[in-house]
Amino acid sequence: MKKILIAGGTGFVGGYLVSHLTDLGYEVHVLTRQSLAEPEESGAKFFKWDLEKSYIDLKAFEGVDTIINLTGENISAGRWTSKRRLELIESRVLSLNLIYKYIEHHAIAIDKIISSSAVGYYGARTTNTIFSEDANSGSDFLADICKLWEKAARQFESLGVKTVILRKGIVVGKAGGMYAKLSPLARLGINVSVGDGKQYLPWIDIRDLGRLYEFILHQEDLRGVYNAVAPQHITMNDFSYSLLKSFDKTSFLPNVPAFMLKLLYGEMAAMLLQGSRVSDEKIRGVGFNFYYDTIEASLQRDDE
Repeated sequence: MKKILIAGGTGFVGGYLVSHLTDLGYEVHVLTRQSLAEPEESGAKFFKWDLEKSYIDLKAFEGVDTIINLTGENISAGRWTSKRRLELIESRVLSLNLIYKYIEHHAIAIDKIISSSAVGYYGARTTNTIFSEDANSGSDFLADICKLWEKAARQFESLGVKTVILRKGIVVGKAGGMYAKLSPLARLGINVSVGDGKQYLPWIDIRDLGRLYEFILHQEDLRGVYNAVAPQHITMNDFSYSLLKSFDKTSFLPNVPAFMLKLLYGEMAAMLLQGSRVSDEKIRGVGFNFYYDTIEASLQRDDE
């Protein structure tokens, strides 16, 4: 089995992926800025890194064949002030730059890197277009972040490292992310849709995302950019209806008005109020199949 190094492995997606890959028998190393106390149940080994000091514990790379990069400050954690904008960019770009520097300087033999991006690459806009990987990027802040993020990942190609970039949609899972924020409201019968609700919401179930990483690990020659989105195109209204239905609820409350979100979040509100359809054809074309291909299947509460 491959030995994998995960950067950003302590968040919602990272925590799930560490568990998923260790359950499959992979040996997983995790770079962390937190305490090095290792949860016994994780099955992973944790190693210190510090972006400000440009430091990574070299032991983290020992025997590693593949790097999975999940780094990046939460895009929706606060208003996009000038300081926050810089943090969002640097947390993505500088982490990749540091890993690249270590691999180059220490001549570390890495076969593959699987790096993150987002469907925000196509811009915060609602159109009739279905965006495939060769579409032009958007021109807003979200798109700018993704372009810089992907550029930082592509530098690994110069070292002969097979580079795969995943443009992820909203990750749907019970333990975090959008579901964790909105499900308590839906459980009370509160409509969670915003704006006119007609904006599309590209998404992927976290279990399929874990399977997608597993799939890429098994593909020897896979390279390039792939959209990590489920095949079903849904709107924000569709998501709200399905989430309410999963709790046997309906709601006659109106959507949260767009102006309220703009007052609360400023420019960041565009991320919630706009959204387009994104194609999954490229990843399905190389043999990946989705188990959770509808939002109803993803939201089914099989844990209760």
